[in-house]
Amino acid sequence: MISIFKSGHKRTIFLALLATFTFVGAAIFMFDVDKKELFEFFVVSVFGLGLIILAALLLTALRLLLRRFF
Repeated sequence: MISIFKSGHKRTIFLALLATFTFVGAAIFMFDVDKKELFEFFVVSVFGLGLIILAALLLTALRLLLRRFF
């Protein structure tokens, strides 16, 4: 195998990106999904992920504050 992919983490990231590009390509070319619609789904997904990350950050801060006081 190529030396750059000897690490399991790098190989996993590479395979995840390859699967993502394959999914997008198949959606556009095989199923005739509009590129604009896919972009809108991407934006909504990134926004939703940001909300989840923000909620996790706030709950972690709340947990640390409660642990400090009790």
